[in-house]
Amino acid sequence: MQDLLAEMHEHFELVEEIMAKALATSEPRVRSLLDDLGGFHGKMLRPALVILVARCLGDVEQLHYRLGAALEMVHTATLIHDDMIDEGEVRRGRPTPHVRYGNSTAVLLGDFFYTHAFNLVAEQGDAWVMQELTRTTNVVCEGELNQMCARRDLALSEDEYERIIYAKTAALCETACALGAVSGSGVQRSAAAAYGRLCGMAFQIVDDCLDLSGDPQKVGKTLATDIERGRLTLPFLRLLAASEGAERERLGEQLLSVSSPDDVAAVRQLVIEGGGVRSALDSARSYVAQAQQHLAAFPAGAGRDQLHQLADFIVARDF
Repeated sequence: MQDLLAEMHEHFELVEEIMAKALATSEPRVRSLLDDLGGFHGKMLRPALVILVARCLGDVEQLHYRLGAALEMVHTATLIHDDMIDEGEVRRGRPTPHVRYGNSTAVLLGDFFYTHAFNLVAEQGDAWVMQELTRTTNVVCEGELNQMCARRDLALSEDEYERIIYAKTAALCETACALGAVSGSGVQRSAAAAYGRLCGMAFQIVDDCLDLSGDPQKVGKTLATDIERGRLTLPFLRLLAASEGAERERLGEQLLSVSSPDDVAAVRQLVIEGGGVRSALDSARSYVAQAQQHLAAFPAGAGRDQLHQLADFIVARDF
């Protein structure tokens, strides 16, 4: 996997160059803000999916880099807004934008990334691609809203949790793979979209597990925000599902009454020792195995093998 990431570095540099040009501004104060922000973006999973799928089916073209850049800019906007909503103080080992610049600036900065991502795609003049990006962004925002409205709801089902993580995370991965397969057959585009969706589901479940069991230094962001914000992610749901009656009621009350660092630590230990994280990771591995089955629609070779490896990496990572 390290070899694959090293090989992708050259592609990521091209994506970042496009992002930098798309975000360029003649306003000195805004330019200074963006320069100070530096490389604040995601793990480049979405551009990687676009590029790897495109390479598996043919050549990587400038369009693929532009689409990867637009998707990463949309994702970056969600990170900026999410960190503010969650009051997360650190990401990529640095203070988050709302901590550095204040909430008002962080909101506008996220909007700046959104609008420039749309403009980048609009310049391509492809109505279908533009519709896909805007549709997916709507789905992402809906997922975040749904998650916020579902906070502290012990009646949350696994089905609804899956709908939430599809909308907030997997939909962008699904679109990334579908756009990467624009030159493929209809069967290959459908397979690519399914692969991306399932990988995205696994990715978010692993993120939810790392929020509980990860090392903050490796993950590079504020952890335990799900506990503090009353978000019932899959590890919590699995712990509750394994309990009944008065025990379930007691657990639910403990999960929702967190008010101090000691409470957070106690809940983390409870969910880990109770098997919630282990059970959730099993589901993430299942999603990855299903994703890899869809790769049968792609030509055998190094490209398909790399997509297989990327899926394995999603559940093996500790950051």
